[in-house]
Amino acid sequence: EHDHTIPLTSSSPSDKTESLTLADFYSGHSRNIPPLQWWIIAPAFSHQLFLHSESRGKEAAGLAIATSTDIHAHKDSVSASEMMKTPEYKRLIDKSAVSFFGKEENSLAAIGHARLVTNGLQGIDANNQPICRKSIVLVHNGIVVNVDELWEKNPHLERTSDVDSDFIAAILHDYFEKGFDTHQAISETFDQVYGETSIAYFTANKNELVLATNTGSLYWCEDESGDTLFFASEKMICEKLLDKVSAFSDFDVSDCKQISANSGAVISLEDLSKQNFIFSKKLAAPAVESLLAIQKRIDDKSRRIDEARNQIKRCTKCLLPETVPFIQFDKEGVCTGCSSYTPWQAKPKEDLVALLARYRSSDGSPDSIVAFSGGRDSSMGLHLMKKEMGMNPITFTYDWGMVTDLARRNQARLCGKLGVEHIWVSANIKMKRANIRRNVAAWLKRPDLGLVPLFMAGDKQALYYANKLMDESKIPLMAFCANHYEKTEFKTGFLGISSKKMTIHKPSSLPMVGKLSMLAKYGMSFMRNPAYFNRSMPDTLGAFFSFYAIKQDYFSLFDYLPWDEKEIEKTLIEEYDWELSPDTDTSWRIGDGTAPFYNYIYYTVAGFTESDTFRSNQIREGVLSREEAMALVDHENLPRWQSIRDYLQMINIDFDETIRTIDRIPKLYYN
Repeated sequence: EHDHTIPLTSSSPSDKTESLTLADFYSGHSRNIPPLQWWIIAPAFSHQLFLHSESRGKEAAGLAIATSTDIHAHKDSVSASEMMKTPEYKRLIDKSAVSFFGKEENSLAAIGHARLVTNGLQGIDANNQPICRKSIVLVHNGIVVNVDELWEKNPHLERTSDVDSDFIAAILHDYFEKGFDTHQAISETFDQVYGETSIAYFTANKNELVLATNTGSLYWCEDESGDTLFFASEKMICEKLLDKVSAFSDFDVSDCKQISANSGAVISLEDLSKQNFIFSKKLAAPAVESLLAIQKRIDDKSRRIDEARNQIKRCTKCLLPETVPFIQFDKEGVCTGCSSYTPWQAKPKEDLVALLARYRSSDGSPDSIVAFSGGRDSSMGLHLMKKEMGMNPITFTYDWGMVTDLARRNQARLCGKLGVEHIWVSANIKMKRANIRRNVAAWLKRPDLGLVPLFMAGDKQALYYANKLMDESKIPLMAFCANHYEKTEFKTGFLGISSKKMTIHKPSSLPMVGKLSMLAKYGMSFMRNPAYFNRSMPDTLGAFFSFYAIKQDYFSLFDYLPWDEKEIEKTLIEEYDWELSPDTDTSWRIGDGTAPFYNYIYYTVAGFTESDTFRSNQIREGVLSREEAMALVDHENLPRWQSIRDYLQMINIDFDETIRTIDRIPKLYYN
């Protein structure tokens, strides 16, 4: 069902249940504004909030409107901008108008949600937001990573949907039934949930709105008269709204305030009076496998080594095989990569300390941004920035449709425990996945290793949005957390381009001749396979521009700090219950839905993957012996069948036919 109504004044609210979730809020009352004028400007205000909030999710949307007598809710499995065009949405506005004009003195409030799907199919309305749970109408941003465990611990609660937000609404209602006040109920709830969580809700027996967050991902702004206020999940949304809606001239963008991590506010909808409160997180991370148990699981796993791969000639110092583009061996069997390798030199840590000191805030306000993919490097980078370097970062994720649910859960663990605000920029995921499908389908018609990177073109706009976020937030310091072992020049090598000198992790530093050469190579490949001339072309060109053309004004944290794989895994697992993937032994690339597929292609056709180049660089730096590295890649290169199936299902490509096509490609290691 799309629609739901709860009478606020009823002493026994409806038992009909439904699920909803959080993004943005607008509230006011009519002490000083005539009701008719109020009703004209309020929907326009909510309309703009919805449009600005779509950057956080376009897969579903919903709205709940509360007056002094009723709460009306509506949700749909479409974007907010599409939902606002529907007759059902207009009927919601009409029903709310009847409630609003039913009393001479009345209040008006709304909470809305633009959803990025993490768990629970958006096609099932119970999984979308807002959430109506008996007396609770709630919206929620974030991920509760221990939600299954919480349902098991509370068998008396009825689970009505697949989303984690359902538990929050259920436990809050349960606490209120037991006589808890708002502060007690919120504190007890946040003590149980593990992950990043920000909520806003109405209750049927109280004319109030409650806001609470454990990450600080809530901002609110009040006009000078104190008659109106609104909130949003990002400061930039508030600022954009105030720039757009000139009718509210009494608002001052400088008055936009953050609800800090582990705190909240109760807002009366009668007079907009506010009671702030602080809650403390007491829950420790759940117990996890010890590192020894994890290592034993790795050691006990069967070691399947492909016979053909064993026959490839490899460098006698590192692991790189003869199938790597442009590789050559000397008479001792050492590859050109090893013979010309210059040991990596970290920049002085003192330079990093000095850099951060120039930007560190003295009042706890955000002073830096951490690009946050959910992988191990960005997770460790966030930990170091917050706990070791004493910064007050916010995090930024660009979701192009291939950020895995596992990565999202790990992000929630870090942000929730560290109390760090998490900003999401969501692409049009349906369009992005359609573009991936078009390029994969074109590739399967004429397989070419040089064009495999097209599958990942959709994520390159992350650099554009990173720059945009720095401009909008007025935070000029952004950290990326890739490490210096991650060099994959072989990808452009298969396109016919030899390695060019560029500043590591800054593709825009590639010389212009290299960029033009790359465009020419792609152009010739496209001419050989016209199927690439499809509707994904604008997105692909935008990706090239974002990756190679725009200025990348950020610093790499691990240019200054040591990168120790064992220490990173130990820290993340022991301190944050960081989750590993069940289908691989490695902790690398498990947050990227595309990696298992393209690495399977490289492994099948060329006999090596990104793991071989990664481990080879570790050998050159003296971090691993050749024997240790070979043992690792024997496991890491095993096909991740379930992840490959999930990827192909997401982009609507037939699994069996795709694998058959890849297996038929002539191998580079056969004569």
